[in-house]
Amino acid sequence: MACELPEESLFILNILYKNRNFAINRGYHSDKLSTLYSRKFKGNEFLKFKEAIKRLLNDGYITLIKKKEDKYYISDMKKAVFALTSHGYNTEKLL
Repeated sequence: MACELPEESLFILNILYKNRNFAINRGYHSDKLSTLYSRKFKGNEFLKFKEAIKRLLNDGYITLIKKKEDKYYISDMKKAVFALTSHGYNTEKLL
């Protein structure tokens, strides 16, 4: 059974996974995520980006690191890998 995440949220989750953002000291900048997101999805990018991030935060996939610039990292690896693989994303084993 596939998870209920929309394509936009899966895109963000995949970026975090590919860049190995798995710990509090390995967060990914929200501005960089927003730029990549706006290149992929056209339209009301910022509002949809915020909705996609909020969905991932509320469902427990990612965690926010409050710094000068907000950062995100994957906080529930099993859940993230399940979501990505069930939607056809490549999640090679780490190490």
